[in-house]
Amino acid sequence: MKKKLITILSLILIVSMAFVGCGSKPAEEAPAKEETKADALNVSLVVAGGLGDRSFYDSSNEGLTMAKDKLGVNGTVLECKSDPALYSDQLVQASQISDVVVVVGFEFYDVIQEVAKEFPEKNYIYIDNVIEGIDNITCIDYMENEGSFLAGAMAAMMTTDTSVAGINEATKIGMVGGMDIPVIRNFQVGYEAGAKYVNPDVVVETIFAGDFEDPAKGKESALALYAKDVDVVFQVAGKTGEGVFEAAKDSNQYAIGVDSDQRYINPDNIMASMTKGVGISIYESIERIQKGEFKAGTVYKYGIKEKGVDVSFGTEDMKKIVSEDAMKKVEELKEKIKSGEITVPEAK
Repeated sequence: MKKKLITILSLILIVSMAFVGCGSKPAEEAPAKEETKADALNVSLVVAGGLGDRSFYDSSNEGLTMAKDKLGVNGTVLECKSDPALYSDQLVQASQISDVVVVVGFEFYDVIQEVAKEFPEKNYIYIDNVIEGIDNITCIDYMENEGSFLAGAMAAMMTTDTSVAGINEATKIGMVGGMDIPVIRNFQVGYEAGAKYVNPDVVVETIFAGDFEDPAKGKESALALYAKDVDVVFQVAGKTGEGVFEAAKDSNQYAIGVDSDQRYINPDNIMASMTKGVGISIYESIERIQKGEFKAGTVYKYGIKEKGVDVSFGTEDMKKIVSEDAMKKVEELKEKIKSGEITVPEAK
């Protein structure tokens, strides 16, 4: 009996030790997971305005989100809400916590140059602007003039298509720009060039709203254009452009979105969007850094050939406003720009 008891106790002890051993394995693995996270590349996105514009800033955040999901980086977003007092502070904070700082907004032009010198070991990626001669500032320059050329050509074709409800007989198209700055003028010259390429007699009216964050100014500007018999307005104004979409709806006329495919906002009045590959360019830059292929201190160009700019007509389930003939012509023009047969003027 005594022997049996000893045997039973020994078996219990062995089984208990086995369970303890099994239970300890996950605890040993946990630190390895934390190690991987700690070793990940830290990336900060600093935007001059705020997320929620359904345009430029949101597109940049899509690039960071993609890098977090596919490349495993740690990502932080710092918004300045168009407050100049925050530009330097947010950029410094990003530099303190991250290896790579993606900077979005022309407002940072001077600030980024000062901060980059304070943190020479950090990589700065400046979106949609060009600064040369600083080793740790790499710029991504979009050839928005090429994408706008396509938008202008399309608008010039559509403004004469009176079979479309809301299109009048006047051959006038318009554009609302956020501010009169080089990058917006680059949109403008491309838009005008594309329109004139299709129809030399088309009139192109432009209003600069003076703000990228004020939908009320965007609406006021667009209504002023529609009142002058313009029936298609290209918005290049960030959040201000939401007011352009409201004006198009209220006037039963048309708008063209920018940066992202914005047709979903109002597919009845937004006929197309001129898109920029902001998200993909940010993702590709972070990927290059991880692979050791990143050329710091240079300028990466994104045009039609690099799939950096394009025109989107919405998803398949949306009713098409732009005619098949016009869409086909846009594709032909795209190929001519790629081949060099058409050289689009620029303003920056």
